[in-house]
Amino acid sequence: MSKLFKQCPIVEEILIGRTAQTLKGEKISVHSDIGLAHAEALYETILRTRPSLVIEIGMAFGVASLSILTALREINQGGKLLSVDPLQTPDWKGCALASIARAGLKEWHEMHEDYDYKVLPRLLESGRKIDFAYIDGWHTFDYTLLDWWYVDKMLKTGGIAVFNDCAWPAVDKAIKFVLTHRKYTEIEVGIPRQSQRKKKLLAALSLGLLKSPLDGRDRYFRKDSDWEPKWDFYAPF
Repeated sequence: MSKLFKQCPIVEEILIGRTAQTLKGEKISVHSDIGLAHAEALYETILRTRPSLVIEIGMAFGVASLSILTALREINQGGKLLSVDPLQTPDWKGCALASIARAGLKEWHEMHEDYDYKVLPRLLESGRKIDFAYIDGWHTFDYTLLDWWYVDKMLKTGGIAVFNDCAWPAVDKAIKFVLTHRKYTEIEVGIPRQSQRKKKLLAALSLGLLKSPLDGRDRYFRKDSDWEPKWDFYAPF
């Protein structure tokens, strides 16, 4: 049995039982999640790196949120997860928030139910520094790059930025920018190469949305320095 399931049975309820509970207490079917391999990688990486402040962009049903928060609770050093999701209540019926409450994890959580382009500048202006970020918001190139750009401004050297749904061409392109225009190193966290659900992959491939079924893992990048290029720098990406 997954260690994560033992520490947070609600993750098992969502991933295996395929049900989630809304803020009103209604049970609904789960139709979108990051998968067990990704959830376990998040949980284990948080345990290993012991961050004090984590940001996630996008919550959906809250599997990533629960994985991060369960690890922060286990570390027990006062860590905090800041979640940014403007549609958590209207579109997702507050399922992630309900799960966090049911799991007894609210103590380690701070919700920002507003758009990334509003929340992230405010967080940067406040002077907050982060150790870890999980980027799983709107999957166009501009939004993905915007999310990472603000994350990079707040991320400490040695901190980790994670991109979800890396098979999407826009996300892949944003990652190429990161690797050519800043100093980041990709790190392996043990996610199998074919870790997305087959049905989901085949549907996305048939629509031409993915490059390859082998590219769908979450990808983790360590920030090696605060280096930024000169004002006139450009590298193909």
